Amino acid sequence: MKKIININLFLSLVLLISGCEKKLELSNPQSIDASTALSTDDRVKKALIGNYAALGSSSLFGGDVLWMSELLASDNELNWVGTFPDPRQIIGKAIFTNNSNVSSTWSAAYGVIFNSNNILGAIDVVKAADKNKVKGEALLQRALVYFELVKFFGEKPYVAGSPDQLKGVPLITASGPAAPQDVFYQLSRASVAAVYTQVLADAVEAESLLPNTNGVYLNKAAASLLLARVYLQQANYTAARDAANRCITTATANSFGLMTNYEDAFNQSANTKEDLFAMQVTTQAGSNSCFIFFSTSTFGARDGDIEVTDKHYDKYTSGDARKDLFFYEADAYRAGKWRDNYKNVKVMRLAEAYLTRAECNARLSTNVGATVSSDLNQTRSRAGLSLLAAPTLQDVLDERELELAFEGQGAWDAKRLKLSVDGKAYNDDKMTFPIPLREMNVNKNLEQNPGYAN
Repeated sequence: MKKIININLFLSLVLLISGCEKKLELSNPQSIDASTALSTDDRVKKALIGNYAALGSSSLFGGDVLWMSELLASDNELNWVGTFPDPRQIIGKAIFTNNSNVSSTWSAAYGVIFNSNNILGAIDVVKAADKNKVKGEALLQRALVYFELVKFFGEKPYVAGSPDQLKGVPLITASGPAAPQDVFYQLSRASVAAVYTQVLADAVEAESLLPNTNGVYLNKAAASLLLARVYLQQANYTAARDAANRCITTATANSFGLMTNYEDAFNQSANTKEDLFAMQVTTQAGSNSCFIFFSTSTFGARDGDIEVTDKHYDKYTSGDARKDLFFYEADAYRAGKWRDNYKNVKVMRLAEAYLTRAECNARLSTNVGATVSSDLNQTRSRAGLSLLAAPTLQDVLDERELELAFEGQGAWDAKRLKLSVDGKAYNDDKMTFPIPLREMNVNKNLEQNPGYAN
């Protein structure tokens, strides 16, 4: 089968026309042969950069996967007061199969996977000196979106048991045709376990290939933190601890570190030393839908669609710098992390690695890398709070909730910790997204999630 790739992904390619007197042979203007589009080192690298733009679309890490997780986990700590019905369905756990946000995230994720697969398929044309880095980035791009897909659309969370029997999402790891309705993509859903296995394989290999620093692009510490996230969802605390420890070791040895002031970690147009990976947003490019929905018209957003309730705000003690970052407008508290326009979207902060290592050490009664107290003090002291000499596991979990609030970990922490959310159990059918109706219509081999009509 000839491999075809969408030409829009390679806008920088120049069509060379020679022989003015020769009759032009016109081809499909929407597609070109993959062997042409990815035939050189330069073209593959441009495709890789283009895939970062796809990864940072509003439907993915440009915001939607963050705020959708938080709405799903709201538990009366957030209100949706906007006019759009689709986010209201998510916070109310009454999602229609034609929900536009849900459908767009599925589609955008598979777009990134399509691009990654084509880049990996053409890796041999990349210069030897850059091949490991390019391959590592493409692998980690694919791992990031498959992890989001299996968390949102997997039939049940991994910790619900029997992940090899639970339905995940279709696994596509080879380059293929551009048309999404092609028979090449008419696949059944792989198991939750199989998707996790693929994510781990991609991230492990990426961790071994990526450089310690890589500008604003994916690096070794980011791969380690993704591994820590995946292992944490599996309740594999030893592996999660060790991955978080590798992340911290690599990051701190290469000039990453926590910002001195908590508020300085947010609303930045350039990466801070705390950002292991962030989506770049400028006045010219990039998306930040967290700003659009969490902020207010005072700062150029909508009308404050997502409110923070007293239930969440009151969890912060007096003097906690994180409490000071909230702002009050239109009779409600607002998440100051997403206050300003044209600011980067935080995908991975080093603070998370310290809290993951602390949690795992607390669970395992170990001190790998540092004591639980020392790791917990990294974020507590910055927030202006006193040191806890003998923190409990609950102390660590409480600290994680406050430090990482509204950064996209809400639903996944609730599920792995088996918490009730808005009166629903962590493994309730409605805590999982439906397979989009559009995808069910295109691919008859897909089976819908329990609790949703086909």
